[in-house]
Amino acid sequence: MKKAYYDNQSKNIIVEFSGIPTLDEFKVVANSILDALKTNNTSKLLNNTLDLEGNSLEIQEWVQQVWFPKAESLGLKYFAFVVASDIFGQVSTEQTNEVAEEEGKIEIKYFDNIEKATEWLATK
Repeated sequence: MKKAYYDNQSKNIIVEFSGIPTLDEFKVVANSILDALKTNNTSKLLNNTLDLEGNSLEIQEWVQQVWFPKAESLGLKYFAFVVASDIFGQVSTEQTNEVAEEEGKIEIKYFDNIEKATEWLATK
C-alpha cells in the first residue's frame, strides 16, 4: 500500500508505504504529499514506514534534491516517521532523511508506533 491523505482530526498529512516502491510509485505519493501541504496549509507530516522494506538510491537522491526543498518551501516543519520493523527499511529511511536532518530546517523524529508519532505532532 502506498498512499497519502490529510487527516482532518489530527490536522496531519499521513503517508503509508509498504514493500519496495519503484521511483514512479514513490513520486506519485510524494507529489500528492506536496499537493496536500499546499491545499491543507499544514506543517506536519506523519510517515508510516512500518512495512517499508527499503528505498532505492535513486529515490533517496530524488527526495534529498527535489522533494525536501519543495516540501520545505510549502511549509513542512515537523516530520514524524514510524520506522520500519525491517532493518533495511530503517536504514533506507534514515539515509533518505540525512541531508534534511543536517540542514535542520525540518524537525524529523523517529518512532516505533503511530500513537507516539501522533502525540509528538500534536505538541507542534
